[in-house]
Amino acid sequence: MTTCETRGPWGPALRYAFAAALCLLLPVAMWAGLQWYWSVVNLCTALLIAYGQRRIFRPGLRRTADEIICRYTPWFEGNAYMVIVVIPLMGVAGTAAGREPSNPAWLRFVGVLLMGVMPLAVVSVLRMWRRCPLCISSSALALRSALPGSKWTEIRRENIESITPKTVPNPVNGQSLQSEIAYHTADSDNTDVQTVLLGLHLTVQPINLANALVAWKDAANEDPDALLDRIEQILRGKTA
Repeated sequence: MTTCETRGPWGPALRYAFAAALCLLLPVAMWAGLQWYWSVVNLCTALLIAYGQRRIFRPGLRRTADEIICRYTPWFEGNAYMVIVVIPLMGVAGTAAGREPSNPAWLRFVGVLLMGVMPLAVVSVLRMWRRCPLCISSSALALRSALPGSKWTEIRRENIESITPKTVPNPVNGQSLQSEIAYHTADSDNTDVQTVLLGLHLTVQPINLANALVAWKDAANEDPDALLDRIEQILRGKTA
């Protein structure tokens, strides 16, 4: 599962084949006496190649009596495991390799840098988990961004101009599918349009999020409980 399918059908197959080849080399290398840290680097590289783009194992959402709460849930996100576990593990292996006289000394420096990713990643993940919910009620959306000092924003259905799936640049994965909401604030005239992008900070498949938001916007006269049931099914990737 990816944020945006921008590669051909051979892309995943080639990734998995190359990662499998690296894994098959592991027992051969260990039998030949290769140091443990090179085996760790080889395994981590295979995992990163096989992983590819963003993977969401299950949607991070919760249903209450009168709303659906979506948020970033790190234990359902493959990215969190890659950044918090796999990359620092490569750092440990690189540091050990750099301490050996037969290896370049710069490996130790690179290993320390990779291990330094872990505390920064943990802080970032926890901040998104605590600060980035999207609450969907039968008549309004309520959200808050990950930026420090950001406040809750409530967007009522009647103030929404449009909800559009949009592919935007992503510094990690190249491109990502997000949902752009154009809306009027409650105290503004119809010429003052604000926009907000949703997707990266929510553990929901981007296409399911876009479909759910569009369905919610177009269901002004639907029974509130039935509407939330239908939106929850769409967010979970089930037929509504």
